[in-house]
Amino acid sequence: MKKVMLILSFCFFLGNILSAASKDPVAVLFQASGKVEYTKDGNQWRKIRHSKFLFAGYQIRTGDNGSAKITIQESGKNLQMGPSSQFEVTTNGLQATQGKLTVQESSGKLATGLMQRFTKSQTYTTVRRSVEIKNGIDLDFARNVVLSDDYPYLAWDNPGSQYSFELKIGDQVQQVPASPDPVIMTRVSPFSGTRNVEINVLENGKVVASLQPFQSKGEEKSHTLTWLEKNQKADLQEEINTIKETYGEKSFMLGSLFEKQEMWVAAMRQYQEYLAENPDEIEMTPYLFRVYKRLKLEKKYTQELINWQKAIKE
Repeated sequence: MKKVMLILSFCFFLGNILSAASKDPVAVLFQASGKVEYTKDGNQWRKIRHSKFLFAGYQIRTGDNGSAKITIQESGKNLQMGPSSQFEVTTNGLQATQGKLTVQESSGKLATGLMQRFTKSQTYTTVRRSVEIKNGIDLDFARNVVLSDDYPYLAWDNPGSQYSFELKIGDQVQQVPASPDPVIMTRVSPFSGTRNVEINVLENGKVVASLQPFQSKGEEKSHTLTWLEKNQKADLQEEINTIKETYGEKSFMLGSLFEKQEMWVAAMRQYQEYLAENPDEIEMTPYLFRVYKRLKLEKKYTQELINWQKAIKE
């Protein structure tokens, strides 16, 4: 059968269009009690019910019965904000307008490390890409994804609704049906340790494209999946419980924890859920973009970046 190879090369630079005034958080406010409010513009004040990431230019205040804790992003220092206080958030921390902050014991190593991951957001708000596509199919995948019994999903860009997939994990083979969704999400059956992963793209039952090895330091390497062992799962659950107890049940910080573990799909879903429920945290969206980049979800990344660029200017 004659094999038609269609080579599509395209290069686009969207720097001026898609780069946005993204910035990294200065701190996170949490365990808000009583009346605790913030404003971005000095005019409209909004109540903080659970937690809130704070950016330079924000102001925060408490009422007569209000209090909250604050973790500084750069140092991990914990501060206590008492009643009838007001502070301006600057790039160097918090500046008092009224009241004072009480220095408390610094956050633990876990929380400090997770907060310090919220940097370099500008990196993920500019697209500069050059791609070669063969057969019109651009198939890419994360270099390694960690899975567990509680987080067993994989994700990759869908090259087209006419395609189904054959997923091979070691000697385990799984058929993935065609889907109209822009991202293929599939649940993986448990396995042990780390295994190579292969993905074949099928059209009418025939392989038309396959996931290729990636280049690392001049060498070809296979994409891999790792399943958490029982003791690793227990350690992860302990860290999850610590974050939930400190920052709340549905904390954005959990996404940072999953990133740290290379649990990219778990991180993506955590960030997506949090941002959907907390649309005013739009400044934190670039960290979701970071996960899209790790997962090689280029189409989703580019489209959502365009939408974010428009929304953040409103």
